[in-house]
Amino acid sequence: MIPEQFEDIRSFKDEEIPGAMEFFVNDETSLSVAKLVLPGMSDDEVKDFLRKIKTTEEFQRIMMTRFVKLITSTTMKGVDTQGFDTLDKHKAYLFTGNHRDITLDAFILQMYMLDNGLETCNIAFGDNLILNKTIDVFSKANKMFKVLRSQNVRELAQNSQHLSDYIRYLIKENKSVWIAQRNGRTKDGNDKTDHGLINMFSMSGDRKDFVSNLAELNITPIATSYEYEPCAMMKARESYLKERDGVYVKKPMEDMDSIVSGLKKKKGTMNIAICPTITYDDLKQFEGADKHEIVPAVADMIDKSIYEHYRLYPNNYIAYDWLSGTSTFKKNYTQEDKDVFKAYCDKIFSKLYEELGSEAEPRFTEILLGIYAIPVQNKLHG
Repeated sequence: MIPEQFEDIRSFKDEEIPGAMEFFVNDETSLSVAKLVLPGMSDDEVKDFLRKIKTTEEFQRIMMTRFVKLITSTTMKGVDTQGFDTLDKHKAYLFTGNHRDITLDAFILQMYMLDNGLETCNIAFGDNLILNKTIDVFSKANKMFKVLRSQNVRELAQNSQHLSDYIRYLIKENKSVWIAQRNGRTKDGNDKTDHGLINMFSMSGDRKDFVSNLAELNITPIATSYEYEPCAMMKARESYLKERDGVYVKKPMEDMDSIVSGLKKKKGTMNIAICPTITYDDLKQFEGADKHEIVPAVADMIDKSIYEHYRLYPNNYIAYDWLSGTSTFKKNYTQEDKDVFKAYCDKIFSKLYEELGSEAEPRFTEILLGIYAIPVQNKLHG
């Protein structure tokens, strides 16, 4: 029984799934998506199919797996994975992942957990992305729980405590969790763990024993990489405008545009690597240290693990050499690879310069290439 204190952020219980399916049956958007993943069925057949789903596990195995396979088969060359065989089926993990796509990072992880005989994890999902009732019901049915955004310092403290309590509750109930290593997706290609995230993890549990407190969460980094970065143009544009104007204000429904773009655009090959869990033995070196020393050290451990296990593609090496004006990694790509990547970049440049003008050219080029080049720098320098 989930404690009442988590009613505002929790996902659906199994007994609430039939009600969610009934909502989908009567929701035009949901029904349209369901018909995509259940081709050849009439409206009535799709409705009957949905009404037979009674649990979260059935929804994920029957519907979400179909949905994810539809996306991967139509927008990717394939998905490679490492490390799933190292996970203990009887253990809960706090997966802390670099974040490249709003939905796919976690959705595809879920599918491969099922494929490997593992229970799917609970997904942290910013409440700013819950744009309508359809997304709200879908997210709760898909084991996604709300991360409440904060308007001021007091709310930040309250919401962080609330989130920390819920994550620890789930781990103690032997339910794994996925959360991004920082607020929002990586916009510049530089996967860095927010120190505030580690602070948040430690707000629940025994605050006097910081090392044991973190160790019992089984923090497990995940390194996700795409051959072609989802929403690269949108990310580079946002970074450029924020740098130029000092602030970037999203347009209404811009997050939804990013979700749809991330699902629809070609992404080449994707790689998901489950990194080694950070254990008590890894953390005991910090026993007796001040919290302000431990937090950055743990964040650094997560970062280094992600850098080490992040898969680099020819595009990454091409961008690094292009930016640096060298041929350092020429052995890692062919001329054909280079021509294809340049054509991809030129197409993005053309669209953005038409909107922003030629004055954007030098800096915008650096920003776009940096999305691909920075992971090379991180792997080199750790």
